[in-house]
Amino acid sequence: MNLHKKVSTLSKEDLVELVMDLVKGDENVKQKVEYKLLTPNDEVKASKQLIRKYINAYKRQGFISRGNVYAALKGAELVLQKGREKLVSGEEETAVHLGIAILSIVVEMLQFADDSNGEIGYIINESTTLIRDGSSLVLLSSDHHKQDSIFQLILKEAMHKRYDDWSDFRHELLDVCTVYSARSSARQMLEKTLDKLLTQASTISSWSSSYDQTILKELQFKILERNGELEEANQFINQNLEFENFREMAIEKAIENADFSFAVKLCEDGENNDIKYLGLVKKWKQYRLQVYEAQDEVEKQKEILLEFVYDNEYDAYGRLKDLYPAEKWKTVVEEIFEVLENKSDHLPYVYEYMAKAENRGDKLLKYCKESPMTITELYPYLTDDYPDELNQLFTEYIRREAERATDRKMYRNVCRKLKIYQKACGESIFQEMVNELKQTYQRKPAFVNELDKIK
Repeated sequence: MNLHKKVSTLSKEDLVELVMDLVKGDENVKQKVEYKLLTPNDEVKASKQLIRKYINAYKRQGFISRGNVYAALKGAELVLQKGREKLVSGEEETAVHLGIAILSIVVEMLQFADDSNGEIGYIINESTTLIRDGSSLVLLSSDHHKQDSIFQLILKEAMHKRYDDWSDFRHELLDVCTVYSARSSARQMLEKTLDKLLTQASTISSWSSSYDQTILKELQFKILERNGELEEANQFINQNLEFENFREMAIEKAIENADFSFAVKLCEDGENNDIKYLGLVKKWKQYRLQVYEAQDEVEKQKEILLEFVYDNEYDAYGRLKDLYPAEKWKTVVEEIFEVLENKSDHLPYVYEYMAKAENRGDKLLKYCKESPMTITELYPYLTDDYPDELNQLFTEYIRREAERATDRKMYRNVCRKLKIYQKACGESIFQEMVNELKQTYQRKPAFVNELDKIK
């Protein structure tokens, strides 16, 4: 049955009767119908009441468990749906009001609800999108009073104390405010607000403070970009190079303009300034490598790529190798192996990677001696040239694993490794090991039972 088609044929009287029957039978249907019939004057107020009603209904001792969060957000979902309908019907101002109504209440839910499933975060993102979309439509109108009113509403919400512990949501609202910055009055208010927040953040020494400063600076930059002030935007970038994103923008712009000497200086300054932050130092070196590639500076490329190899970057190995003729590379790769062997007490993963790529069984044997468990994966590289050493390493490894095994799960794990041992060292040696283990652990019947299952 096509229910929609059948219902559409009902008379007005029959529809009213049907709706009233549904309302009488289900309190939730009654609430939805009442919400649909609200007048514009009271719908924002009623929307807040509806959101809170569902939230309060699922609180247990002041907390909403993960399983109840979805149901507690039903009111917010209904209001969000209405907000989207308002956008379609040309009531963007009301849509923004509804978006803020949702956001202002749901953000506070984070203090007393388990949002492990991300359902609250989803509603917050959707309500912010509603505010953003509504703002874009508000700006298309010629009603400057409406524009000023909505801008001030969003800015006021952004500066509410509820966002003191949720600065990302504050930043999202401030980002929406930047779309109004073409209006001088709005821009002045927004810039004053950003300056105030920057001053507050600069007085605190913490990672979150540095993060906040970066985002606020990016919002200031966005205002310049939105208003087509390109020269001022470029100056702003160069004035804020202590912030990672702005240094990155400056470097990319210098590379784009083929100003390679300036790009290198920006990279080197970044490496010196951020010496305490290894991730950033590496980023600036990667950019410097990019510049040297653009300049075809082979020797300088080699220097950086070699640093990356020593820093366990296996991708750099292939790129470095491509810069050398085959005969010269033989000498270079030996030097790299030697440095890695003497650099620390532990051979890094790049050592194994290089040894496999270079088909160096001698180096892989050394790696397996240091990390015996890798013998189960690397044995194919050793079977031809180092059968005796392979057998000794594998035998010692199996014996150690068997000695550590204390339950059936661990016994089975030993047996799985024995199957690999069988492939690596041959049937006769494998059988000798199985018999040895049965004899050694005859008082562990579960272990012997698992050994008997091996074929």
